[in-house]
Amino acid sequence: MGTTVTSNLGLIKPDLSESIRENLPTFAGWATQNGINQDKLDALFRASTGTYTLTWGGTTTPPVLGTGGFTEGKYIRLFPRMVVVFFRIFAGTTGFTAGSGSYTLNLPFAMDSSFAAFSHTAPIGKMVFMDSSAAVTSSAFPLIYSPTSSLVFARPSEGGTWTAALPVAPGQSDRYSGYMMYPTTAA
Repeated sequence: MGTTVTSNLGLIKPDLSESIRENLPTFAGWATQNGINQDKLDALFRASTGTYTLTWGGTTTPPVLGTGGFTEGKYIRLFPRMVVVFFRIFAGTTGFTAGSGSYTLNLPFAMDSSFAAFSHTAPIGKMVFMDSSAAVTSSAFPLIYSPTSSLVFARPSEGGTWTAALPVAPGQSDRYSGYMMYPTTAA
């Protein structure tokens, strides 16, 4: 009994002279083999979801969330190698301190190592800032992956990087939300 293995997926299909009926103990039949093939294909394209601990960091001093403040990170894996991340940050009220230095965000899975070939940075998403004290300073920023630190930072339209002073000093009840999409090799 001959079988042919298709390229790339490792699926088995019957040859022209092969029976598709069960021939135990050596062949469970084409119906069983087809089920195994479908499971392989399903595993390639299945989306899995999850949450992760989002860290809003600062290169000098990280921000401290105030009362009711939170960070929330969620992801969906569209294929084994593609991750889409959604996140929210609420600064909180009493007790919020902005920290100092450039702000950073972490990723739930390591970026594909081929991105290390970038000598500088790569855009991977977008973030929206809602300033609770002045709607006019609310804005949207691109999110940039830094291969040297394996972290993400925002790039305000004024230039530079997202800090406690640029584009505007964050305050109580300010909010950030955004998404990122990037390839990974982490299982």
